[in-house]
Amino acid sequence: MARTSNRMPLLALAVVALAVAAALVFALRPGQAEEGGPMLQYPPEPPAPTIGPNPTMPAGLVSVPLFGADFATAESLRDWEMVELDFVLPEERANWEVDSGRLRQAFASETRNSSITQVAALAPVELADGVVRVSFYDEFNGIAGVVARYQGEVGYEASYYRLRLLKREYEATPKYALEKVVDGVVTPLATVEGPGFAPRQWHVIELEVRGGALVARLDGKVLLQASDAQPLPAGRVGVYTRALGGIVFDDLVVLP
Repeated sequence: MARTSNRMPLLALAVVALAVAAALVFALRPGQAEEGGPMLQYPPEPPAPTIGPNPTMPAGLVSVPLFGADFATAESLRDWEMVELDFVLPEERANWEVDSGRLRQAFASETRNSSITQVAALAPVELADGVVRVSFYDEFNGIAGVVARYQGEVGYEASYYRLRLLKREYEATPKYALEKVVDGVVTPLATVEGPGFAPRQWHVIELEVRGGALVARLDGKVLLQASDAQPLPAGRVGVYTRALGGIVFDDLVVLP
């Protein structure tokens, strides 16, 4: 009888051990924890909104351009000049590319890192008096603008006029600024505190320069006006942003 009573605990322990082993096998079956599978399944993130068609200007506002770029192919950038407006090392230069018929700012360096470097893409045309107009669509960059009368071999030592806009979500102010840059030194000519532009929709910006008179427009409405007693001479035009990626430009035109 003593031998029988000693066997009962051993049998109970064996049953418990088998149950634990079976539970571990079930918990670690292929496709789960042993392969690093997540314990919780999160719903997939929604896709980024598709960029819609570019805005078109009313027929009454369209005139014969002195220059136009629709970025239909990669060859559209053949004669353009890409410049850094801040000092950067050669390996940290910004990337620009034609993507789906638009000019895209594609981050900086070969590894495509986001950078706060100010950058410009200059068209192969000079402007003395006239209008530079471009459409832009901001995905997540938050900074857009145009430059006019650009002159200089090195971006951070150049001279030019710049229209600079910030999106409404940024806390920084002013949201709109019309600036004169001389040898890399920035002087505000006119500013507006807000509200900033709305991201993820198309906008049309333009900068008109005639002598020392400057007028900036956003979506067809006058945004800023300024007068410069010592106007810059003729120079190149282009688009402005930071090398943060997430922004495209299209339909750049230069009008008399």
